[in-house]
Amino acid sequence: MGPDISDSIRVARVIGILGLVMIHVPPWRIDLGDPPRSIEAFDLFFLYCQELFGRASVPLLSVISGYLMVQQHGAMNAATRLRKKARSLLIPLVGWNLIAVLLTTALTRHAPYTTVGEWTNGLLAISKEPAIRPLYFLRDIFLCALLFPLIRLAIDRAPVATLTLVAIVSLAGWTYPLFIGSGPLLFFTAGVAIALGKLSAEPDPRQKRLLMIAALLVPGFTAAVMVEMLVGPASAGWLQLAFTIGLIVERICVAWFVWIVARWTLRQRWNPLIQAIEPYIFIIFCSHVLWLALAWHLLEAAGISYDHPLYPLFFATAPLQALLAGLGAAMILRRISPALLGLLCGGRVPPRTDWSAARRPVRNPS
Repeated sequence: MGPDISDSIRVARVIGILGLVMIHVPPWRIDLGDPPRSIEAFDLFFLYCQELFGRASVPLLSVISGYLMVQQHGAMNAATRLRKKARSLLIPLVGWNLIAVLLTTALTRHAPYTTVGEWTNGLLAISKEPAIRPLYFLRDIFLCALLFPLIRLAIDRAPVATLTLVAIVSLAGWTYPLFIGSGPLLFFTAGVAIALGKLSAEPDPRQKRLLMIAALLVPGFTAAVMVEMLVGPASAGWLQLAFTIGLIVERICVAWFVWIVARWTLRQRWNPLIQAIEPYIFIIFCSHVLWLALAWHLLEAAGISYDHPLYPLFFATAPLQALLAGLGAAMILRRISPALLGLLCGGRVPPRTDWSAARRPVRNPS
């Protein structure tokens, strides 16, 4: 793996995870009331931004995980690989979910879980989403790492049949409850196939243009279907089917969109600033829901709801808020307990960054 691909992956992580923030901004989905009120311009903007920016992260990060598993961990024995993955995925999964439970308990004055099963799911996502819902991804990627030898062998021997089978199983939802999400296994397998040269990852200029256009148009389709689901008859099965198909195409196209943008970013003078953020992007991913939930709690206490004139500002600045909150959390933890920071970051402690140097533009390499 050359430095060009490595840098592209670093930039794609930043763009994808900051985009993911948009789909987790409270109240998460618009509420039109009962009977439903009319759809307004901001409702459409809200849904479109969530679909355009929020759907790329899981497929893109899953592809990257599969690709890197081949590049970096293919020669490791199973015990070493799983030990490293447990440290980088499972320990942060438990740590951040425990923080979420403690924060919820402090705010509501009662624990969100009472039974052993609820606690197990809340911290480890055994059979359902954990306390911080997006962190199911860490659990699913760990399972992908567990299955990696089998996936690699299958891709080596029968790439088309393997990808087809995994696609059918994933899109039909048959991976649950082994996997919480429907996407990680499929896209992780695609990443393994790309790394082994069984799947092309280099679209030509015409294909890039088509992918960019599709990435901008398909979120409009899924947003329109969601609006129809909100105001139309609840029993319309064709709407759910249309949304499912649109979501599949959308995930593929927007993931490509982010990758193309990441490759373009490498040629820009402000690329060093984006890459300087990357060491912190894991803590931003893990902590962004906590910050947004806390901020929303404070806004509601101040009387600001989804219908308030100031809400669009909260929504539009959510990625910047998550970025600053994650950077702040890393800096505070570095002072208080570097060991805890290391655990919560999966062993990859963010280095001290000279932000003034990172902000300094460099000459365009092209």
